[in-house]
Amino acid sequence: MILMRQIAVLTLAGLCAMLTAAAPAAAETESPAATQRADIETLQRLYNERFVATPFAGLYQIDRPIPYSPRETAPILVTRDGEYSFNNGKLGAQHGDTGAPLSGSEWGALVLRWRDQIRYSDLIQQGGNGPLRMLLLSAYDCPFSKKLEAALAAAGTRYAIIPSTIGTANKPFLPDIWCSPDRAATWRRAIGTGTLPPRASRSCRYDRRYFETLSGMFGGSKPTALFADGTIVASPNPAFVKQKLATLSRQGIAF
Repeated sequence: MILMRQIAVLTLAGLCAMLTAAAPAAAETESPAATQRADIETLQRLYNERFVATPFAGLYQIDRPIPYSPRETAPILVTRDGEYSFNNGKLGAQHGDTGAPLSGSEWGALVLRWRDQIRYSDLIQQGGNGPLRMLLLSAYDCPFSKKLEAALAAAGTRYAIIPSTIGTANKPFLPDIWCSPDRAATWRRAIGTGTLPPRASRSCRYDRRYFETLSGMFGGSKPTALFADGTIVASPNPAFVKQKLATLSRQGIAF
């Protein structure tokens, strides 16, 4: 009996070993760095351009200097596998395979892919501390941004600003605004009167690439608003903004 039990145990152990050997090994999860390298290699083959990662996962930038220009202030951005691209306000957001423009709803939904990666506290907050329902790409040297923000301020509108300029000449002053002790008030002075603060110290942690990437995702055109439901509108009318924010408030939608 003892011998028979030993044979049974050995047989069962051998069967278990065979089943374990036959089972496929669990796939190892690829590291974020490895995923980035693979994505970049794929995009470089597709576009014959050099790419670098951005602060947003799955979004890559063509590695060219932004030209000194009265208009272009954002890089050209491409999503993983070339599915979509953002072309710095010239062509807006596009399908990568055909170059066809995205509709406003498609564009907004695409930007909202990264809503959890937006550093909302790093944006310039206006209108108090209530629920945030609108992000605004705005340029302190743009007359259209100035007009819109004056109307929003008069209405006490709550929103957050992605700071930018209408061209590259004034971009060096953005860190001075962002690093000031009260960036919200400093922005209001800059856009309202053109008054700029003292130059920022070298210890200022203004993240130029982060804000340039956000600007590119919004298309580069100023002002452009993104609402919390994914609606994206260039040069929105203040009356539309008021109505849209009221609708989002009733629906309980916020960033």
